Amino acid sequence: MSTNKSLLYKGIKYEAIALGFIITAPVLITIGFKALKDDNYSWLVIGCTFAILGIGLGFKGLQLIVNAFFDDK
Repeated sequence: MSTNKSLLYKGIKYEAIALGFIITAPVLITIGFKALKDDNYSWLVIGCTFAILGIGLGFKGLQLIVNAFFDDK
């Protein structure tokens, strides 16, 4: 049994990108809630989108990493 290194690196890359989204999403959501008094929803929408992207990319990265270790090809 061998580790697929290219798939492992791709999964780590996805996790790094997801980490960036997960760190910036709460900041943008906080800015969005502070901007609600001016009826400005753009920061809140962008922050929620970043949070969803971060979670999705995190799951995809974990799936790629697990496939790199346990794939029977």
